[in-house]
Order: sequence, then C-alpha cells, then structure tokens
Amino acid sequence: MHTEAYKTNVRTKKDAHLIVALLQFIISDCIIQFDYKNPEKILKIETNREIKEMVYGVFNKQGFQCQII
Repeated sequence: MHTEAYKTNVRTKKDAHLIVALLQFIISDCIIQFDYKNPEKILKIETNREIKEMVYGVFNKQGFQCQII
C-alpha cells in the first residue's frame, strides 16, 4: 500500500466527515485519515491503486478543493 496526502480547504469537522464518508463509499479498499485541525487540513489515503482523479472529483462535486502534496 502507498499513502497519498492532500492539502484541502475543508473548514469544519462536519464537512471533513462528509468528505471521508463519500470517499469511503467510492474507494472502499482504502484507509482514510483527515486531520482537519491541521492548518492545511490534510487528508491522507492509504491504498493499492490510483485514486487521485476520484478524490479530485469528490472534492469538486462538493464545492471543495484539494491538492496532492
């Protein structure tokens, strides 16, 4: 497994939980951690496959932005 990290503009715990729930539904074979207390609101996803476009799609559809770091 490899880990991808994303800097996001998610501001609240509620929004972070929504994003995580949507990502877990779409990418069920991964481990997701969201550090919304970090100033850069870091999302970490551990997976065995390429997921970047799916992550970007979920964020964009919900009106948020993310950037892989």
